Parts: sequence; structure tokens; C-alpha cells
Amino acid sequence: MSEPASPAAADHEVTRLLIAWNQGSAGAAEELTELVYAQVRAIAGKHLRQFDGDVTLAPTELANELFLRLLGKDIDWRDRRHFFGVVVAAMRNMLIDMARARGSEKRGGGQIHVTLSSAEDQPSEPREQDQLNSALDALRALDARKCEVIELTYFLGLKREEIASTLDVSLATVDRELRFARAWLKERLEA
Repeated sequence: MSEPASPAAADHEVTRLLIAWNQGSAGAAEELTELVYAQVRAIAGKHLRQFDGDVTLAPTELANELFLRLLGKDIDWRDRRHFFGVVVAAMRNMLIDMARARGSEKRGGGQIHVTLSSAEDQPSEPREQDQLNSALDALRALDARKCEVIELTYFLGLKREEIASTLDVSLATVDRELRFARAWLKERLEA
């Protein structure tokens, strides 16, 4: 019985398979899926627990839907970091889109609503997930690495040491970026 691969070896294998997939290797996407599926499913579970929208999916369904979408796209994969960044962003967007679609269906789809009260004509407050998504996009525009540290921490569930290794920065930098990003997001979401 062989020992499990070290994290560094697993990272290298993911990167190798992504490059092979880019180059058209027939089995690379399948091998990659087998290698990272459990981790992507765990990310899906974490997202679903944190998501307060009207989405009734199981982690397996969300992970499967994500893989189907990724397999149909032509993405120039660079490495493991890029892959999981795309996974986190795509999953977040999928959940928000599903919640919006479900909310739209509940309100009659595209039908015109006629109300008797002008108060009802006021647009409703954006949902928390929309606000968070917007804040993360703004943080990414301000400082992509700070946004990446937040996503790796909360959406991917990496520890500080893993983030430092993934981003090739010091622990002090991860701590500083995380403190700034948390404070910035808190201020943005409370505004």
C-alpha cells in the first residue's frame, strides 16, 4: 500500500494535469477531476453552509454542476492556485445566479407588477450575498492579493501557512493582508 502524496507533490500533480488538459490530453481532465473532486465537494459544502440564499442543493450536486461548467469552458489553466481561484469564484457566482433565478420565479418571473402603494414600488434592498459578491469584486479591483487571501481563507478553508505557501509570501504578509481585507470588507458591508 502506497503512502499518500505530500501536499507539495499533490500541488505539482494538479498543475501537471492542468497543463496537460490545456494541451489537449484526453484523460487529463478526468484524472484531475478524480484528484481534486473531494476537495471541490468540501468547498461546495462550505459555500452552501455559508450561503443564505434560496438554493436547495447538496454539495455533490453543486460540485458536479461546477465540473460540468468548467469542462465546457476553454480556460488557459496556469496552476493549482489559478484552478482553485476559478473554482471559488465560479461557485460563488453559481450560487448567486441560482438564488436570483429562484427569487425571480417566486416573484412571477418577468411579468409586470402593478401595486397600489408607492412604497411597494421602492426597489428592495440587495441580498447579503449580492452585497458580499459586490464587495469582493471591489476588493479584487483594489488589491487582488487581499481578495485572494480572503477567498483562500473563507471559501477554500486553507490555513495561514497553506496560504503563505500558495501565494509564496510570508506568514506576516498573510496576517497583514487578512487583517486589512477583513476590516475593509466589514466597513464596506456595513456602509
